[in-house]
Amino acid sequence: MFENSNKEVVKEIARESMKAHKLRNLTAVLGIMLTTLLITMVCTVGISFYDTIDRGTDITPGPLADGEIKADLDKYGEIRDMPQVDWAAYVIYCNVGSLHNREMAGIKTALLAPQQEYYERNKVELLEGRFPQEADEIVISDTMAERLGQAVHTGDSLVLHPVIREDGEQVEKEIPVTITGIVTSPIRGLAHTYEEIYTSEAFPAAYAPQMLQEPAGIYVKFKEGEIRDTVPGELYDIAEKVGASGVQYRMDNGFTALYLLVVLLFVIMIMFCGYLLIYNIFYISVVNDIRFFGMLKTIGTTGKQIRSLLTWQVAQLTAVGISAGLILGYLVGLLAAPAVLAGTNYRDFYQNTANPMFFVSAAFFSLLTVYISGRKAYRLAMRISPVEAAKYREKRAGRKKLWSAVSFALSGIIFLVAFTLPMGYNVENMVKRYHTADIRVRQDAMIWGSEEPYQPVKQEMIEELQSLPFIKETALYYRARDWDINEQGGCSAGYGQIKMTEELRGEFIRCQDLGNGWMSEAENGDIRLSIWGFPADKLHLEEENIRILEGSLDEEKFATGRYVIYNQGTNQNRREQGMIHAGQVLHLSVYDPDMEQYVDKEAEVLAVVERVNPFPTGLLASAALSFPDMVFKEIYSGYPDMVSVLEANGIQELTKAEYKQVEEAVQGSFNYQLTIESKVIRREETKSEKASMILLGLFLSGVFGMIGICNVVNTLVTGVLSRKIEFAAMQSVGMTRKQMRWMLCREGLLLSGASVLAAIPLGAFFCSVLGKAILFVSGFSKGIFAAGCMILLAVMCLVSLAVAVLLTRFLTRRPVVERLREAE
Repeated sequence: MFENSNKEVVKEIARESMKAHKLRNLTAVLGIMLTTLLITMVCTVGISFYDTIDRGTDITPGPLADGEIKADLDKYGEIRDMPQVDWAAYVIYCNVGSLHNREMAGIKTALLAPQQEYYERNKVELLEGRFPQEADEIVISDTMAERLGQAVHTGDSLVLHPVIREDGEQVEKEIPVTITGIVTSPIRGLAHTYEEIYTSEAFPAAYAPQMLQEPAGIYVKFKEGEIRDTVPGELYDIAEKVGASGVQYRMDNGFTALYLLVVLLFVIMIMFCGYLLIYNIFYISVVNDIRFFGMLKTIGTTGKQIRSLLTWQVAQLTAVGISAGLILGYLVGLLAAPAVLAGTNYRDFYQNTANPMFFVSAAFFSLLTVYISGRKAYRLAMRISPVEAAKYREKRAGRKKLWSAVSFALSGIIFLVAFTLPMGYNVENMVKRYHTADIRVRQDAMIWGSEEPYQPVKQEMIEELQSLPFIKETALYYRARDWDINEQGGCSAGYGQIKMTEELRGEFIRCQDLGNGWMSEAENGDIRLSIWGFPADKLHLEEENIRILEGSLDEEKFATGRYVIYNQGTNQNRREQGMIHAGQVLHLSVYDPDMEQYVDKEAEVLAVVERVNPFPTGLLASAALSFPDMVFKEIYSGYPDMVSVLEANGIQELTKAEYKQVEEAVQGSFNYQLTIESKVIRREETKSEKASMILLGLFLSGVFGMIGICNVVNTLVTGVLSRKIEFAAMQSVGMTRKQMRWMLCREGLLLSGASVLAAIPLGAFFCSVLGKAILFVSGFSKGIFAAGCMILLAVMCLVSLAVAVLLTRFLTRRPVVERLREAE
């Protein structure tokens, strides 16, 4: 066959052909742009969300830093100038423990003198007033202003009661100060347990000069890709170099791999949806022009030249579509991410991300999608012969219908996931994650230790709470501890001591091998571990938060006092069998620090458990050994001073006014090592998050709904256009427009219905799995999922009907005879 080698003619044909396909060009650019936009959004918004949630999941002071190094202030310059350090900012600690102001009882409040860079690096922004300059000036956070009362403004006076070091002693001072400004809180998510008040660097020299001899907190942010070790390892290396006294860093939130896998899964699904969308657009164009390509081949145009012709057209469309998609995707991300996070505790941790790799990745995935889509679509034009082109009929209808069903089902699954998880955000589920009682008062020094001596929960406060008319019941949970005061005048966390025996030695060695610190060795060779006294009638509250590996949580047996519950210190990610088993009788010799003697106890193991809930809901998950509270009292003569947690439930759920009375009772005890948690406050915080999640759900389901509808429309249109002659023939033998419309509608409904039926179980599966795995959502809601299914089914029906009506009108515009001549 003669081959036409005139390249200029091919290019001219490509340009003229492109001008004649304005509708195809527009839809192709829109399809490519939409695909690129979605991929760019997933790459930018998804990773920005991850960074934001990662920074905000384990909030620590200096939240935007990688960690804190406690070192002499003169080491600041050395640390800042290290090659792996991006920035460093310091704070001078101006008090020990917590401020002793009555309003601040129930939360730990630190008084800090930061340098200006600390404010800038951690996004501490002024809402009103100015930053402190003089020794007697402070700024407070917006959350602290709420705690002190709405009447607090700049210019108001306040008397602080810090505990400072003076002549080697801890001394409480009264220092009058002026509030010069109110700032955004960098640690809003900790507002119910921890606060910071900022003063000027002149404060410690004027009021607490000995505090200048204490280590400062130097917060460090590392350059990406510059550290040779993990963040903790790098911090410890620097600490060793400068002779620091310690480091602090955020704990790994544990969902890195899962989250990135979800992001990648979304990218792949978008690529597949984009492939179907773009392929259908180009395929329709090729099918409509198939006789034109046949005629080109009759004058010697080769398949390679036709590929070049189509590739040139696709390249022009791709350049426009991807460029617009990248820009719009990034702009939409800039608007969408902060809007969604605005009502959550993570809003202060959001940072705009403009990493070039996101754009490179989005462009790569988009180009790959267009390449695969276009190549498959115009393969028909390359291979078809002139004779076949003249009599072309669409084949493999069954295969096309299968791909159509897959397209519909995938679109439906994505829509159901994007709709169900955010829209099903359940406030009560989120409250339940953190609370088993209306009120929980916790002695934090039992868990973390304290810079101040241990302050036991006062009996008077307990009695005051119990006497409140709206309180129905209270429960006390005890935790063993010794009474030693450390070198700094503070106390360590609460642990009990048990003599090392042969039956415990194997389990002790196992825990040491795990490296989880569940058990440690005391100086005298005893085992140090967390020992709790538990009310037997509260065991049922713990079942959702732990996994029972052996035995059972039988409240009646536990109440007899002959049993103990053992937590082997593992979790669902580190399953292994321990050396202690249910039914085993333990012979324990427990040290009573008040009597300075050992108390022998024989107890049968009622259950062996491990932690499964990632949230701090249950208490049994925190205990290594849990005795009934009456047995705990028999062992520890000083048990009244070992109350670790007080839980209270109201006659009905507490109101904010009733919670305020509880808060005032706790504040009246002047115990600054106590924190208060409540359902009513958690619910208020979570309601604002729900609004953001609804916005996210509407946005995601709308976007994925649009691309799904486009796929449905393109798939139906492709199938019908390939059968134009068939419909013309049926009309020639008597088919009416009404019958044609109903036939097309029925085909669309059958295909859509089958796809929806396939999408529902798969959508339910993905919603259930992701609802448990992604901590940002509240779980799988059956009601919202059912609503999503109804919306999906209704949209599919409407789209099928609309496509049938429009296609019937399109197909019948020309006379039947003229359409039949196309087959000649």
